[in-house]
Amino acid sequence: MVRLVYYYAVMFITLVMMIGGGVAMAMNLSDLVAPSPYYYSYQDFKMNQESTPNFDKTEEELRIMYEQMQEEQIEMQRTQAINQLLKNIAWVLIPLPFFFLSRRQLKKE
Repeated sequence: MVRLVYYYAVMFITLVMMIGGGVAMAMNLSDLVAPSPYYYSYQDFKMNQESTPNFDKTEEELRIMYEQMQEEQIEMQRTQAINQLLKNIAWVLIPLPFFFLSRRQLKKE
């Protein structure tokens, strides 16, 4: 009886882990496909740059710096999404053998 409860508990816990990992994988895939928008406006960026000492940039240079910062931010979000996606794949793949092993042992009994 205790063994049956143990197998069912292992199956339940691994199933919950796999569902959680699957949901997180779906969220990371959506972040990878459509990263969240960049909210730091050009005016805020310009004011921040102008407040630094030794400010000697033209409007065109500031615009280029702002666009580069936007691109870097989007690329960083994509990199983080890929990193999290790989971690969440582990949340699905690692419990999977334990689930099948417990299920097989349960069928034997």
